[in-house]
This record gives sequence, C-alpha cells and structure tokens, in this order.
Amino acid sequence: MKTKQILFILVASLSTILSSCSGNDKPETPKKIEVTGSAELEFVPDEIFMTFTLKEYLDASRKKVKIETIKADFLALCKNVGIHDSNISISSYTGNERWDYWWYYKRRKDPEFMSSISYTIKVSSPEKLDKIVNDLNENAVENFNISKTSHSNIEKLRKEVKTKALMAAKFKAEYLAESIGEKIGEALLIQEIENPYRNYSGNNYSNEISQTSMILEGEETTTPNFQKIKLRYEMKVEFRLK
Repeated sequence: MKTKQILFILVASLSTILSSCSGNDKPETPKKIEVTGSAELEFVPDEIFMTFTLKEYLDASRKKVKIETIKADFLALCKNVGIHDSNISISSYTGNERWDYWWYYKRRKDPEFMSSISYTIKVSSPEKLDKIVNDLNENAVENFNISKTSHSNIEKLRKEVKTKALMAAKFKAEYLAESIGEKIGEALLIQEIENPYRNYSGNNYSNEISQTSMILEGEETTTPNFQKIKLRYEMKVEFRLK
C-alpha cells in the first residue's frame, strides 16, 4: 500500500514539473511596430530603343527595290549617324520562326511578294533619332516607333530608391514610437511591397510625326523631350519596441 502511494506522489510531481516546463517554453511575443515607407525618383532616359520596319517597294519604273539594298542603305545611314553595330539588332523578319526557309520559298513562288525586316536601334539621345528619321527612304519605311526607354544605371537607381524607402520607414517608426514613449530596436522584418504599376515610358515618337521639328503656336521647336522615367518603391518594415 505504501509503495502505491509513493508511486502516485512521484507521478503527480513529475506531471506538475512537465506542465510547468511546458508553460515556460512558450515564446514571448515581442512588442513591435509595423510601418511602410515609400520613395520615388524621376530621371531622363539615356537609353532609347526605336524599331524601324523596312519593306521592299516598286520604284518609279515599277521595278522592285530588293530588301538587300534597303538593308544596306539603312545600316549605312546608322553608321553615318554614329550608331555602333552592337546597338543595332534585327527584331523580326516577315514570316514565321523559320523565316529563312519561308522567305526564300515565298519569294521564288511569288515574285511580287514584298518582304520586310525590322531593326531595333539603341541611342542615348533623341538627336540621333532625328538624323535617322530625316534621312530615311520614305518609300522603304513601313513604320517606326519607340519600343522602350531605360537608363544605363537603372539597377543603381533602383537600389537608391529602395534605400530611401527604407529610411522613410525607419523615420516613420521612430516618431510614432516616440509619441507613445517608446523607442525602436532592431528590425524584425524587411519586405518589399510588390507594385504592378511602373511609370516606365517615354513620349510618343512615331512615323505619325513626319518631321522632327514642329510648329507650336507659331514658334518652331526642336526635338520633343522624352517623358521622364519614374521609379517608385514601397518597403514594409517591422521594428522591435524597447
């Protein structure tokens, strides 16, 4: 009987100890403050990508001007303007992915077929685009348009904007905490908020503009300025309160 009582007491004591230890292991939720900081930056693009689509045509004597001649003239024009070969790329040919076979077969089957090719060139300023547009063979140009604008230091600028957004979040957390007699400690979480909106564009500049100089209210203006690129980022940060 005595042995049973001793075992009962030992089991009860062990249960109490385990229960106590289990309660002490529960992590304490830290006091914290969560804020969002934002920053934005506007800058003029120094990388302008323009796509020109060139097409075969019939000259005054109704003779076809072949794409090889048109390509050679266009590339010579780009070279004269000072555009390096590395900044010129073929963006498309008329036809499907097997353009080489399709192009050759179609031309043999239909001599009147007018083939075309598109080039994308990259320049650092609108002035070079003006020179190309002014000297283009209008008969050979089907259309041209700005496909993209960017900046040569775009990654550096992104880092700069994100850093400023984090600094804004820290400043906000500090004055909010001070308003209730607290101070912020280390950061518990840093998270970039995804923003689908990216104001990343330039002014419309296409073959609807027949000349690069325009008349506005009786005054002649030169090359239109490109719209500035805007980068905006938001950062969510959690700080411990101490």
